[in-house]
Amino acid sequence: MIRKIYSSLPSFKTIEFHQGLNLVLAEKGAQSSDGQTRNGAGKSSLLELINALLGSDLRKGNVLKSKELLEYRFGLEINFSDKHLIIERSGFSPSKIYVKSMPHQFLSASESGGESVVSNDEWLATLGTQMFNLTDSIRKVKSGPSFRSLFSYFARPVKGFDSPEKTFPMQSSCSVQVALTYLLKLNWEIARDFEDIRQKDKLIKALKKASNEGSLGGIIGSAPDLRTDILLKKARLAKHKKSLSEFRVLPEYQEKEARASEISKQLASLSAEDSTDKEWLAQLERALDNESEPDHKRVERLFAEAELDLPDLVVKRFDEVAAFHDSVIRNRKLHLQQEMDEISARVNQRFNEKQRLDNECSEILLLLKSHGALDQYMKLQGILSNLEAEVELLSKKLEATEDLDDKKADLKTERRNLQRQMRIDHAERDRAIADAVLTFADISSELYDESGKFIINPTDDGPKFEFDIPGKKSTGKTKMQIFCFDMTLMKLWGNENKRPDVLVHDSVMFDGVDERQIAKALIIGATMAEKYNFQYIVTMNSDDMPDMSSYPEFKLDKYRVDLDITDTESGGLFGLRF
Repeated sequence: MIRKIYSSLPSFKTIEFHQGLNLVLAEKGAQSSDGQTRNGAGKSSLLELINALLGSDLRKGNVLKSKELLEYRFGLEINFSDKHLIIERSGFSPSKIYVKSMPHQFLSASESGGESVVSNDEWLATLGTQMFNLTDSIRKVKSGPSFRSLFSYFARPVKGFDSPEKTFPMQSSCSVQVALTYLLKLNWEIARDFEDIRQKDKLIKALKKASNEGSLGGIIGSAPDLRTDILLKKARLAKHKKSLSEFRVLPEYQEKEARASEISKQLASLSAEDSTDKEWLAQLERALDNESEPDHKRVERLFAEAELDLPDLVVKRFDEVAAFHDSVIRNRKLHLQQEMDEISARVNQRFNEKQRLDNECSEILLLLKSHGALDQYMKLQGILSNLEAEVELLSKKLEATEDLDDKKADLKTERRNLQRQMRIDHAERDRAIADAVLTFADISSELYDESGKFIINPTDDGPKFEFDIPGKKSTGKTKMQIFCFDMTLMKLWGNENKRPDVLVHDSVMFDGVDERQIAKALIIGATMAEKYNFQYIVTMNSDDMPDMSSYPEFKLDKYRVDLDITDTESGGLFGLRF
C-alpha cells in the first residue's frame, strides 16, 4: 500500500495516501479563465510517477527525464506485509534505487557514496515477489510474467484505457495472454507456449514469402517443381556418365585431327587437278578426231576436169608432197595420243593417290569417332561435375523445402495439442474462470441495467479475452468495461497473502462516461476497497466529480486526498511548468 510520495524538488507537493478510496482532485484556480486547462495540474504525471517509483523504464519522454526534474530525487513510502519501505529514484540515475528504509529480508543493498543502493532489476524482483509471488524460476522464463507486465493492469498508463485486455495499444498477444492467464490463475505456461508457435509460424511464413519473391530461391522453392528438375537433371547426368564411361582417350588426337584436315585439303587439290586434266583431255580427243587424211584424188580430179595432162615431173612432185603431208598428220596424231596417254596416266595416278588418302582419312575419322582428346575428356568431366553439383543443390533445396513443409504440418499438430491442453486446463480450473466471469457480471450489473459478459475463449492461437456490456459502442461503456475488469482482478487477488493492494485510475478512465455511471463506479470502488482491503487511487478534475447527493453514505472529505493542485503556473503537482 502506498503511503507517501515526496521529492527533493522544493516546489513538489508531497502526497500522503490512506486506506480505501483516494480521490485526487484538480481544482480550477480562482483567477483561471474558462479557456485554461487542468491538463498540466499533474494528474497523469502522478500516475507516471507512481509507475516510475515502482520500477518502470525511464525512457525518453518520461516525466523524471525532463530537464527541469532530472537532478531531483523522488521518494516512495510503501508497505509490504506490514513492513515499511522507503526508496528514492531520479531520472539522472535511472538504474539505481536509493534505499532509505528497507528490511533486510527484502533487499540486500550495497553502499554507494554513503548510501544504500540496489539496482532497479533487484527492486523489480522484490516487487514481483511481494505483489505477485513471482519466483526466480518464473522470472527467468523467456516471455514469462514479470512485475511490470502484471502491475500495468493495476496502474494503467494514460494510453492503456482503450481496452480491458491491453495496457498499451501495441501490446503483443503473448504479453496479453501470459499476463492475464497469470492474473486469472490459469496455466500461463500454456499461453507462453503459444508464443513459440506464433514465432515458428511467423518464420515459416516469412521463408515461404521470401521463396515466392525470389530472395530465397537458392535455398527453398516449390517441392513439385524441384522434384521435376531433379528428375530431368538426373536423366542428363546418367547420359553423361554413360558417355564418359565409354570415352577412350587418344593421346595423339590432335595430330590425327590435323592429318585428317590435311588429307581433306590434299584430296581437294587432287580433285581440282583432275578436273583440269580431264578438261584438257577432252579437248585433245576432239582435236584428234578433227585430224583427217588428205584427199589427193581431189587434185587429180581437178586437173582431169580441166582436160589437162600433168607432166610426169609434176605428178612425181605431187606424190612427194602428199607423202610429206601424210607424215605430218601421222606425227601430229602420235603427239596428241602421247599427250592424252600422259594425262590419263596422271589421272589414274591421282585416282590411286586419292583412294589411298581417302582410306587413310576414313581410318582416322573412325578412330576419332571412337576416341577423344584428353581436353575433351576433361571437358566432359567438368560438365559431369557441374551436373552432379546441380543435382546435389536441388536435393538440398528439396530437403529444405520438405523440411519446411514438415515443420508447418508439425506446427499445426503442435497447435492442436496445445489447444487441447488449454481446454483441459480451463476445465480443471473451472472454479477460477467462474469466479472471474461472475465477478465481472456482478460489478457491471451494478453500473448498468444488464450485466456484462467476460468470455475466455480457448482459440487455436491461445486464450482470447472478450468483454461485452450491452451498448458498449459508446466510449463511456468501453471505459467501464476496463473499470469492471480491473475491479474483478482486485477481488480475485483480494485473499492472497502476496497481492497488489493498490489500483490507480487516471481521469482518462471516466472520459465520455455518463455522470451516473461515474458516481456508481466511485461507490463500487470505495465499497470494494474497504471490503477487500486495498487502495483505490483516482485522479480527476473537481468539476468532473459527479453529484453524490443520491449516496448520503458517500462522504467526499473521507476519500479526498489532502493535495491542493490547480491549473495555475505554480499550482501543479511539481509546482512548476515544464
